[in-house]
Amino acid sequence: MKGKEKFEDKEKEYFFMKNICILVASERRNGNCDLLARFADKYIKEKGNESKIIYLKDFEIKQCQGCMSCVFKNMKCKLDDDLYKLADAIIKSDALILLAPTYVLTVPGKLKVFLDRFLCLYPMIKDNLEKPALSIGVSSPIDWNQFQLPMMNILLLALGLRVIDSFIVYGAGQGEVLLEKKIKAIEKSIEKIFGYESQPFISVVSNYCPVDYCDVFQRVEKDLFRCPVCLTPARLVEQGFYFDAKDLNQHRWTAKKMKEHFDEWILTTKERFRRLLPDIHRKKKDLGLI
Repeated sequence: MKGKEKFEDKEKEYFFMKNICILVASERRNGNCDLLARFADKYIKEKGNESKIIYLKDFEIKQCQGCMSCVFKNMKCKLDDDLYKLADAIIKSDALILLAPTYVLTVPGKLKVFLDRFLCLYPMIKDNLEKPALSIGVSSPIDWNQFQLPMMNILLLALGLRVIDSFIVYGAGQGEVLLEKKIKAIEKSIEKIFGYESQPFISVVSNYCPVDYCDVFQRVEKDLFRCPVCLTPARLVEQGFYFDAKDLNQHRWTAKKMKEHFDEWILTTKERFRRLLPDIHRKKKDLGLI
C-alpha cells in the first residue's frame, strides 16, 4: 500500500500508515464516540503514525435528490455541500476508523444521508479499493443495536474499503465507555490496521458474516441462508454458519460486482425508463393522476 513503511520492533513487525482518518458520526463533543476517537488517535500517534479526527457534524451533507445526473451525465453532484470534501479526506487516507452512536437500532440519520450519496462518489472510489477500515458502534447495554454494525459497514463497503474489525462498545452516559474492558480491543484492532495486507477471504465457520460482520441472516431454504448486506450464502452447521471462500470472494461489494451493478443495471435504467414511459403515462391517466 502506498505510504507504508515497514520495520521490526522486537517481537512484532508493523506496517506503518502515513495517515489514518478517524470519522466521528456523533453530534456530541466529549461524548462516548468522541472520547473513543481521541483514545484511538492517541494510540495511533504513540505508535509513530499520523492520524486525524474529523467530525461528520462539521460537514454539510444534503439529501440525495435522486436526479441521477451523476450517473447518466457522468458529472459531479449539483448539490452545493461538503460531500466531496468529506469523501476526499477519507479516500486520501490509508485507513478509516468509523465511530457512531446507536439511534433506534441503527446509525444516526446523517450517516445514512452520506451513504445515500455514494453513487456520485463511485468514480472516485472504484479504483481505490481494499484499504482497511474499522467500525466501532457505541450503544447502551440493552438489546437495541442489531442493525448498528451492518449499517456502518455498508457505508465502509460502499466506499470500497475492507472491514477488518467491527464491534460495539457499551456505554449510555457520557464517558461510560471508558469503563468498559472492550476499550482495549480498540488497540488490538488498530494493530490489525498497522499490519494489514489485502488477502482473499478463506472458508470459515462463524456466527457473523466475515465480509460485513452482520449477524442477521435471510433464510433461503432449509439450512441455506445468506447475508442481506453482501448476499454471501452460508450453510447452517452445528457450530454456526459455514461460509465458503469462493462465495466470500464474490460478495456484492467487490470491485467486479460493483462494476457489473453499475454497467448492467444502473446505467441501463435510463433506456428502460424511456421505453416504459408511454405505459407509465397511460397508467397515470387511468388512475386519474394527470
